[in-house]
Amino acid sequence: MKKVLLIFYILALPAAAFAQFSIHGGLKLGGGVSQINFKKTITQGGGVFVPGDARVSFHGGGFLQAKVLGILLRPEIYFTSIGSQAIFESQNVQQVQTQVKNYNINRIDVPVLVGFSMLKVLRVNGGPVISATAGNNTTVNQKLNSATIGLQLGVGLDVGKLGIDARYEGSFSKISNELTFGGFTFPADQRIRQYMVSLSYRLF
Repeated sequence: MKKVLLIFYILALPAAAFAQFSIHGGLKLGGGVSQINFKKTITQGGGVFVPGDARVSFHGGGFLQAKVLGILLRPEIYFTSIGSQAIFESQNVQQVQTQVKNYNINRIDVPVLVGFSMLKVLRVNGGPVISATAGNNTTVNQKLNSATIGLQLGVGLDVGKLGIDARYEGSFSKISNELTFGGFTFPADQRIRQYMVSLSYRLF
């Protein structure tokens, strides 16, 4: 009898999983604030790099969300334009001169989030995000790394076909190995952090 029940249980697992499987997808658009975080102060010839103020960022793309046995799997892909600021302070004849440059970094982000739902409408999820450089319009960075890896954590709310997400993103790897500023090249350890809010619309 126990063997029969075990066989029945094994055979029923795929059916149970299929019965609790659902998938949908759609479009998303949002913005946030971002900042390039210098892990250490960079100095050369009496000059000092300091972290700049947070800047506005924008993103837009699509998502898929699958639910299997109560677990949410949400891969996304979207274009992101991240604003940043570099401040260089140099001292000359006992006077401190400050140069500020604003710039943007464009990239393609692919987060793969895992989470769960509560109260049928609330989501809690997190996971890695892989980012590929899609060009930039800055004279500050001499060379951006082609890809970086980060982590996203956040919550979401789904009401009908509409959804809203709020997330924090931090970077594990640096976006550039060096900076070029004022004719000088400096080694750099730059990592992106940003807070994001997005709206989504389910197409299917």
